[in-house]
Amino acid sequence: MSAPVVGDRLAVVEVAAISREKLREFAVASGDDNPVHLDDEAARRGGLDGVVTHGMLVMAHLGRLVTSWPAAGELRSFKARFTAPTPVGSRVTCGGKVVSVEAGTARLQVAAVREDGVTVARGEAVVEVRV
Repeated sequence: MSAPVVGDRLAVVEVAAISREKLREFAVASGDDNPVHLDDEAARRGGLDGVVTHGMLVMAHLGRLVTSWPAAGELRSFKARFTAPTPVGSRVTCGGKVVSVEAGTARLQVAAVREDGVTVARGEAVVEVRV
């Protein structure tokens, strides 16, 4: 494997449609049982069209993107900002690129985008580089 360079793209991660069952499983595993993730009526009372995916579930898929990149060694930092809701049933594509490489680390910009083209999360990760 060659050393990563600025502009390199990470292999895209396609997330299967996010089901209500997946949201229930994530609620149990994470302890986040906020009703907007589990109950349509509660979500509507909160101003949403219906149940939405946990932001941290979307971030977990971004994390999978980062950690599955062959050049990624140890994860140094990882942050994300959620920019739009991800309704239940959405399909999400996660992608990213290298924005800097220095002193044995790479800084990556990552994003999760719904099938309708709306970006639901943007983030940044810093990883040690394996060469």
